[in-house]
Order: sequence, then structure tokens, then C-alpha cells
Amino acid sequence: MSLLTRGWITAARVSRRTKRRLRPEPYREELIKRYAPGRTFVDVGGMWGIHADLAFLAEESGAAAVTVVDMMPISEEYRARHAESSSRVRYVQGDLHDPRVLEEVGKHEIVFCAGVLYHAPNPLHTLECLAEITGETLILITASIPEVPGLEQACVFYPGMSEKARQSYVPATPGPRLGITHPFEREGSKEQEHGAGQSGVYDNWWWGITPSALEGMLNASGFQVVETGGEPFATRVIARPTKRPATTSP
Repeated sequence: MSLLTRGWITAARVSRRTKRRLRPEPYREELIKRYAPGRTFVDVGGMWGIHADLAFLAEESGAAAVTVVDMMPISEEYRARHAESSSRVRYVQGDLHDPRVLEEVGKHEIVFCAGVLYHAPNPLHTLECLAEITGETLILITASIPEVPGLEQACVFYPGMSEKARQSYVPATPGPRLGITHPFEREGSKEQEHGAGQSGVYDNWWWGITPSALEGMLNASGFQVVETGGEPFATRVIARPTKRPATTSP
């Protein structure tokens, strides 16, 4: 199975290089400039590594109001830019899965979420939380794995893998990844070299999700996919919330 996996990963890497040469995908910035003007905007997980740069871009692009939510404390870079630009970007520190944090964040017309889903132990629950705050459009960008031939809606659960099996996924994307290039750690790692973006269990890479599985999860959690794109190891989805049927008492 390891040889088959390595061959599948290698073929996908070749496809990724070819696609990038022939048809580059839109950058995150282009999506924000397209969707943010005149709308309320929230960036979920937008502090680590970029100090809310995309939230500031949304504000500069004409968003009506902008919020960032992340588990990290506010960075000094964020404080400085916020003060220098007299920004009105709002920061909410907390876990999106916490109902109190969801209530504080509130509903926004545009919800932007990049680099979060594969760090979630229960990605379906994470998508349900995103549905709670999405008024109009969800822009979701996530690391993914290519479709498995003959197996629709496949996922790979990284934490349960043996060392040998994990090594097959190391070449998929560059950089250190806790749970793939490093063994899974239930309590997470504080070492910056692991590339951990959040504390605790969210440091790990939990899931390799295929695009078809991602679409199935979105449908099950209250979204309709209206646009997809990306490459073999990264998927971009534009989705809209659907009306859930009203529950009735028996």
C-alpha cells in the first residue's frame, strides 16, 4: 500500500506543477477584493503568521465591518498596524467551537476561512460552526489530498497512521507538519519548528480531505457549493448557506 500511496502522491505533485504553470489559481487577496466590498467580513483563524493582514485588506477594500477570530493573543504587529491605520477591525480571541465565541463573533455576510479545517479533529462540526456565522458566502481554502481513484469522498486520518504510512504523505506539501512530518501529539506542540498555528490539539494535521469529501461535508453542514478550484493538495470553495428544514415536535 505504501508504494501505491507514494505513486498516487507523486502523480498529484506532477499535476500540481503542471497546473501552476498553465493556469495559476487566484490568490486569497483576489478573492477578498472580489467579495469584501460593501459587506461585513470575518476572517476565521486570521492571526497566526499573518497578523490579520487579510482582515486589514478586507477593510481597505471597502468592507462594511471586519472581524478576526483566532485562539491566539493579539500580536504586536497587529497592534501597531491597527493603531497606525486607525483601523476599525475587531478582534475576538477564542475557539470558534465555543458557543460563547460564536455569539460574540456574530453573523457576517462574508466568512473567510483558510488553513483551518485540516487542523480540526471534527471538521464537520467546524463547518457547522462556520454555518452559524455565515450570512451570505463562505470562502473556504484548505489543504487537501487528491481524489482516490475509485473511492469517492475519501479521507485520510493522519493521527492513527504508522510511521511508515505517514512518510508517504511527507512529500505532498513543503514544510513541517505536526502529525505528518512529526508524530501526532495529543496535547499539541509548543515548538515553532513544527509550524503549529494554535495551541493544543489544533496544532496537529488531523485529516487529509479529498475535494469530493469536502463538498459532502459542506452539504451536510448546511452549505451549497457554488464554485470550486484549487490544485491536488489545496482546495478552494465558495459556498452559500442553505435553509435548514424547521424541526417539529413529534
